[in-house]
Amino acid sequence: MKMKSKKSKARKKKNSANQRYKTLIQQAWSNETILRQFQSMELHLMRSESLAELIRVLLEQSKENFDLGLVTLNLLDPDSEIQRLLCQSGIDPAQSYPNLTFTLTEEKIQSFFKDSASPQLSQYDPLIHAALFPQLSLPIKSIALLLLQHDKRIIGCLNFADTLPDRFSKNTATDFLQHLSEVISVCIDMTILREKLRNIGLEDGLTGINNRRFFDQRLPEEISRSQRYQKPLSCLFIDVDHFKNINDTYGHANGDLILKQIASTIRQTLRVTDVVGRYGGEEFTALLTETEEAQALEVAERIRQRIENHPPEFPGQKAPVTVSIGVSGLRFPFDHTKSIAEVGASLMATADNALYQAKQAGRNCIIHAKQTINTKK
Repeated sequence: MKMKSKKSKARKKKNSANQRYKTLIQQAWSNETILRQFQSMELHLMRSESLAELIRVLLEQSKENFDLGLVTLNLLDPDSEIQRLLCQSGIDPAQSYPNLTFTLTEEKIQSFFKDSASPQLSQYDPLIHAALFPQLSLPIKSIALLLLQHDKRIIGCLNFADTLPDRFSKNTATDFLQHLSEVISVCIDMTILREKLRNIGLEDGLTGINNRRFFDQRLPEEISRSQRYQKPLSCLFIDVDHFKNINDTYGHANGDLILKQIASTIRQTLRVTDVVGRYGGEEFTALLTETEEAQALEVAERIRQRIENHPPEFPGQKAPVTVSIGVSGLRFPFDHTKSIAEVGASLMATADNALYQAKQAGRNCIIHAKQTINTKK
């Protein structure tokens, strides 16, 4: 009996050792698989050549790579700079990336991380996490929130979600997730910097908004987009009234300050998806995407009123300034015998002519093109 008892104990020890060995092997294979997934993700991130492509990789590639139910990205963008960079690439963030959101303050992002930079793995709580998953269409159970920061600057957070309640639990691959968040943070930071450098030649040095070269590049792109999606497009030509007198009265240095403030007012009145530029001197142009002429007139009036009612300020005084605005619009159906360049030239010429009429009418007013452009003969 003793011999049998010893053999039984030996078998149990052997079975237990075998089970531990199998468990270790399974864990090793699991870690190897996870490592390959993360390495693949890093390669995709590093190969991204633009901000738009990087965001696509984060939202789409990571979802596929890690077999997730949902991935969302929230970026800190207090001045809408990131949104403008995307728009300058011809991308409407809201339309192209429904799972991309923007936050105005660091505090809002920090509130999800409990004063920690570590990934937060937990069960999904709609009362707490709904703002990070605005397009929720799945029964999400567990989530992993990755804080994105570089050089102690918060960039945003990347959010993984899954329908399995135990997919993300405390201490589940947190080292891998922490490393991934650091790589993503550097990639986003460097890509944004690269986009800014790429756009330097397209920015007006005085006012900080885009220049004529940028506007001329975007005009055919927006007309093509308008044609493709059968959406209206409106154009504004804005001119500062009697600007020579302003320079003579207040000096050229203060005249420059006035132009900067007027450019800022125009930019703040428009949406990030609208295209605005300094066309030359004291003239500004804007393309209002998906905007009927009646709406464009309302926008033009808001610009006119804001500039008139809030005079630009410079040391010691305010300068009463007004603007004149010409408005034109593009309607459908298109006449396909006309080129995009011809349509663009007509749109601009009609707005410019309307601006001339506004000046002839006494300035500080808005004139809508008497005959709205219609590319159908």
